[in-house]
Amino acid sequence: MSLRYIPYGYKFENGRPVPHPDESRTVQEIFTRYCAGESLKALADDLTQRQVEYIPGKTDWNKARIKRILENSRYAGEGEYPAIIEKEQFVAANLMKDSANKCKATVGPEIKLFKEFMVCADCGLPLKRRVDSRFAESVSWKCEKCGWAVKLGDDALKARVIHLMNRLVTEPQLAQVDEPPQEVYSLEGKRLLNEFHRAMDNHASEEELLEMVLQIVAEKYTALADAPAITARLVADFGKAQRKSTFQKEIFLRTVRHIRLNVDGKIALELQNGKIIEEGSAST
Repeated sequence: MSLRYIPYGYKFENGRPVPHPDESRTVQEIFTRYCAGESLKALADDLTQRQVEYIPGKTDWNKARIKRILENSRYAGEGEYPAIIEKEQFVAANLMKDSANKCKATVGPEIKLFKEFMVCADCGLPLKRRVDSRFAESVSWKCEKCGWAVKLGDDALKARVIHLMNRLVTEPQLAQVDEPPQEVYSLEGKRLLNEFHRAMDNHASEEELLEMVLQIVAEKYTALADAPAITARLVADFGKAQRKSTFQKEIFLRTVRHIRLNVDGKIALELQNGKIIEEGSAST
């Protein structure tokens, strides 16, 4: 069996990942068609019927495989991977599921965006936004793996994100990485590990488990790579920006990887270079 050590859509060239000429076009097609309203199943069925290879000799696409591609932020240029799609298209694709449930209460555009960035500070898994109108504070964020929930209203979350972003604009040097990361796995790596263990418990197929292992290997490789260029760009972006009382979407998308929420209710911004900016402290 041919093994894949980097995400679908890329290949190694001179030791660095570069877009694969054929696979990258398939990735672009998946994002474009999904954003146009096609379902995961329709995309998987079509790629399978056309015998588009996922790995050499394998053309059996499924919804899970399409979903993992849509959720992989490397395609938008995260880490050392060159962008195959625009960041805005990545965010749009991951917001599509919100429009499927017309029974949900109206959510502002900033909160819809934040939902794609909110993760548990402990395990790295995405948080679920819950609304219960029986309580004065109706909005809470829940980590289904760790089992905790924190009440945090939309206006308060937005204001606290704006506050942290303005702090970085005032002190761009906070984006600098003081020391090389000690952990081998990033938050994304931890999330992938958790998904792998869950898949093991659910008796996933050997092929599916292998794909997940290779994603973990690729994430580990990315986490260990130096990021001086990313850090320099972050410092420059914050240095050129101005403090504002409103949410600045463009600089947020260019600089932030995750919004981390702790069980104690505090939030932190994880920047694209892995630097974490917490509330109430200079940095970590």
